[in-house]
Amino acid sequence: MRKGIAIAILFVLLFTSLSWSSIRKLPPFNLYTLKGEEIPFYPKSLTALFFVDPACLSCLVDLSRLSKILEEGKIPLYPVCLQCDFRDVRRLEDSLSGRFTIYFAHPLLPALLGIWETPALFLVNSEGKVLYQEKGSFSFETLQSFITSYKTAQSSRKGRNDNCSSGICY
Repeated sequence: MRKGIAIAILFVLLFTSLSWSSIRKLPPFNLYTLKGEEIPFYPKSLTALFFVDPACLSCLVDLSRLSKILEEGKIPLYPVCLQCDFRDVRRLEDSLSGRFTIYFAHPLLPALLGIWETPALFLVNSEGKVLYQEKGSFSFETLQSFITSYKTAQSSRKGRNDNCSSGICY
């Protein structure tokens, strides 16, 4: 009995550590468009991945509101439809009056990123590290304050010498 409990605890600890480590830095993956384009996802700067589901009506409202916040911060937005086929993506793009390109993703990407509900938002830096994430309903005010503080921190770093090793800058 104790051996079974120990194995269960070990499994939970291992699973938890693996899931957290997989979220910290995104694995390489591709996005796909209706035109058949395959786009490797390599962000050049702070970039937003917004995951939606075709059955999620609030996702469309959130997408419109999110795009306004991200445009102010000059942050690229990639809306990605999960569990979609080409008809779902076409319907989503049409319902948004063609304002957005909705991307497909590999069917295993949600499991890899731990996305079990939509909408889901990831803000990713140029190294592929997830700096901010929300799943389900989220606060636009919290997101906006994060973006503001991130941009402030980035602008204060521009004046400094980034040629540093072990805390010593040259």
